[in-house]
Amino acid sequence: MLFKSKVKPSGERKRPTVRSVGIELVKLSLLAAIISPANFFLTNLLLFHPEKDTLPNSAELSAIQSRYNTTWTDETFKAKDGTKLHGWYILVPNAKKTFLVSHGNAGNLAYRLKIINAIAASGNSVFAYDYRGYGKSEGEPTCEGIAEDGLGAYDFLVKDKSVKPEDIVLYGESLGCAVSTIVSQNRPVSGIVLQSGFSTILEAARDRLPWFKLYPDETFPQRFLDNVTAYKQKHPPLLIVHGMKDWILPSRYSQEIFDEAIEPKKLVLLPNASHNNVFEADGEIVDGALRDFVNSLISQTVAHNKALQQQIPAVCATGIAAPGK
Repeated sequence: MLFKSKVKPSGERKRPTVRSVGIELVKLSLLAAIISPANFFLTNLLLFHPEKDTLPNSAELSAIQSRYNTTWTDETFKAKDGTKLHGWYILVPNAKKTFLVSHGNAGNLAYRLKIINAIAASGNSVFAYDYRGYGKSEGEPTCEGIAEDGLGAYDFLVKDKSVKPEDIVLYGESLGCAVSTIVSQNRPVSGIVLQSGFSTILEAARDRLPWFKLYPDETFPQRFLDNVTAYKQKHPPLLIVHGMKDWILPSRYSQEIFDEAIEPKKLVLLPNASHNNVFEADGEIVDGALRDFVNSLISQTVAHNKALQQQIPAVCATGIAAPGK
């Protein structure tokens, strides 16, 4: 008996219908939306890794306090939208400057004692704060939110702690570099330190997540996190520090910032450091760079004030009448 095979010849294929093509396009569209940089849930999940309850190493904290005779206070302040934020205000006797520290994307203040130690060692006070959603700060982190937090921290220093803008040095670590850059574009400061930062969030994201290269710049709502553009125009003195063994954010990012920036600028590449061990691996180099940077800022301030004093007699000599005469 002969049987007819129900198996279609290998060369015969079912033609796609309009409906099946439509279904596949919908699937692709959904996938594209899910993995898109415009997906705030995904990007926030990838970008922010806050910790709420981690406490600082008490021995390390006590050592900083005793070594530099610091006055250490917990501070609460608000961002522009009313979010309550927490920070540490560390006063060093006879401090030359006050460093405003914007930290990286993981952990909280408890992990930043080595940054605080290095700044205190250079003879400067510190105000370090946690972004919204980190440590004791309220809310949930967003790219726009952490930028507002940086501005709120600056305003707190100036308005509530009476720190003069010309005495404030911004210190950004990793993601915090972009926050410090935003603050420098909106508030007057003495200088800026960028440690282990990226060039732009666009470049860093596309390097880490190759599929992001498929998306145009306009689909990145986070693209304002940019450490390159701001320094192509007039800016405060800039110190850039980066570990050459950094595999998370390679040192070529800092090299790019430096190459694109106009003067005044300085780049310090650390031969032994990676992303998270800057002070353990090359602490002496960083300490020296910070001291030299602060001394240069002070020298510039002295020179500026001297020039202003010399201009006063010259103005008087022109015979300009006093107001009301």
